[in-house]
Parts: sequence; structure tokens; C-alpha cells
Amino acid sequence: MKAITTIVVTAMLMASVMGEDELDDFSGGVYDSGNAVFSGGKGLAITSNGLLVKVGILTLTPKGCYSSCGDVSYGNGEIVTKSKFLYYGNKGTKVKDGNYYSGTAGSTYIYDSGSE
Repeated sequence: MKAITTIVVTAMLMASVMGEDELDDFSGGVYDSGNAVFSGGKGLAITSNGLLVKVGILTLTPKGCYSSCGDVSYGNGEIVTKSKFLYYGNKGTKVKDGNYYSGTAGSTYIYDSGSE
């Protein structure tokens, strides 16, 4: 029983960490977040253009609902594919360097809740 509890708790912790990274990538590489994003973790981010909430494969934004399938995100007439540090789609491209995303689709810096 103790082993099952340990596995469940580990899976839950990993899911919350993975969701945070995915939301950072979404707000920096896919969504038009403006110049700054404050990542609160646990599926929430405050952007220059409003609040983002990640629930499973869906991301709720002020401009509508986005979804993802693997490395592809789509919604609001936009589709973006991620390839390692490059994000390219029908509205331009962005390159990720640490917490900074920049390119023809704009630039964004992610301020993580854990960073100082």
C-alpha cells in the first residue's frame, strides 16, 4: 500500500511540474502574451493580455480556448508547432533562449515564481 501511495504522489507532483513548463512554453511561444508573463505555477499565468489557465490539454485565454496535441498547439485561428527551441506557425516564428522568447511573432520574457 505504501508503494502505491508513493507512486501516486510522485505522479501528481510530476504532472504539476510538467504542466508549469507547458504553460510557460505556451505563453512564451504560442500565445500573444505581450512583453512579460508572471508564471504562478499550478497552471496559472498572468500576462500583459490577461490571465491564462491550463486544464489538461486545454488552455483558457481571454481570446478563446486553445488546445494541444503533442508539440502542436491550435486555437483562435492559429496553429503553432514546437521543435526543441523553435516555435513556428501561421502568424510567425519565435526562438526560445532560457526564459526569453523572441521572433517575428513578438517577444516575451517569463518571470517564474521560483526565480528571483
